[in-house]
Amino acid sequence: MSSIKQAGIVVSLTMVLCGVAYPLALTVTGQALFPSQAEGSLIERDGEQIGSKWIAQPFVSEGYFHGRPTAVDQLTGQSGGDNMAESNPDRPKHNPKLPGAIETSGSGLDPHISIEHAMSQVKRISETRSLDESEVERIIRETADGESYVNVLMMNLSLDELG
Repeated sequence: MSSIKQAGIVVSLTMVLCGVAYPLALTVTGQALFPSQAEGSLIERDGEQIGSKWIAQPFVSEGYFHGRPTAVDQLTGQSGGDNMAESNPDRPKHNPKLPGAIETSGSGLDPHISIEHAMSQVKRISETRSLDESEVERIIRETADGESYVNVLMMNLSLDELG
């Protein structure tokens, strides 16, 4: 009987430590040291939350940069790839080859595209918004994350600031 009691105590303590104390400590530490990231890196404009820097959103207007092709509906919170082989005849319908486009991400929620993919959209965006192409290219350069990727939401927010 004492071994069952000891096992129960160990299980209970483990559940409290691993299921309550540890997650609580991580949450409190994250909120204190990295408040923006802990809240999801949400972006607000005019007091309204419009998205997260780290989760892709669908943009279909001709005046915006378009993200990666995706097999999921980003607005429903689903994630997942299309799992189609290159040889699958249905693949082009679900994942069209766009100039400079990188493939869908494993989750379908990656907010970044390659700089090459962004540059391939400059002409369309500049014509739709009546902007000089150099202005749209400047946005790409200024929002680049490192040398090869850009965040679609951040570029589209910069476009909106131009008017």
